[in-house]
Amino acid sequence: MKSVLCLAVALLLALTCACACSRGSDRAGAEAVVTGTVLDGATGAPVADVRLAGPHDTHAVSGSDGRFEMSGLRAGDEGDVSARTDDGRSGSVTLRPLAAGRLEVVVKLYRR
Repeated sequence: MKSVLCLAVALLLALTCACACSRGSDRAGAEAVVTGTVLDGATGAPVADVRLAGPHDTHAVSGSDGRFEMSGLRAGDEGDVSARTDDGRSGSVTLRPLAAGRLEVVVKLYRR
């Protein structure tokens, strides 16, 4: 009986670990991450608190230094990373099919 209980606990721990380690994406392909900086197109200064939207409903917000990281993408994904501020500035970067790993971009914001 003790060995059956130990086996059940071991299986439960293994299942818990497998669930915790999964990324939650059902899309195939290696992970790709887009990192970058949001800059004011007129001054070149970093812009904080900018909402960014990317392919497959991915989102990010720039930090106080204008930096952002957008995860949840896969190798082969493509589309636009678009940004918009509350004061009306906007900008975007077109992503070609992504390779696995990290891609660094700069998003410049302009008044339209």
